[in-house]
Amino acid sequence: MARGRKSAAALSIVASSLDRRAPVPLDLTSAQKAIWELTIGSEAMDQFKTAALQQLLKDYCRHVATADLLAQEIDAVPRRCLRDFDELRRLNRLLAMRDRETKAIADKATKLRLTNQSRYTPRAASTAAQSAGLPRPWDDE
Repeated sequence: MARGRKSAAALSIVASSLDRRAPVPLDLTSAQKAIWELTIGSEAMDQFKTAALQQLLKDYCRHVATADLLAQEIDAVPRRCLRDFDELRRLNRLLAMRDRETKAIADKATKLRLTNQSRYTPRAASTAAQSAGLPRPWDDE
């Protein structure tokens, strides 16, 4: 074992060998890849170590990207067009599609244990809420 301080090169080799995050799948779009990296980067290093979890994460990224695209389409509908029945029907379809995507996102996020609901037992969630220091609605100050 060498004595003294380690060089930056030696430290970078060790650090890169420890980073075992799941690689970005090549078949994702650039928007989906960005969602993948953001999600992977905010979780524990070994959170998505199995192929099944990586496939689920891939589906999650696709749903988030699609929901974002639908939200852009919804936001682009001019409010004055809402007097037109055809535009209302189009908006209604877009809202229904976004709702389905949002539900799929929540389903995948829960299965991937990305949501607080999936991480805490009811008792632990209660303890976390109490320690957050937020006033309870029924407590008057």
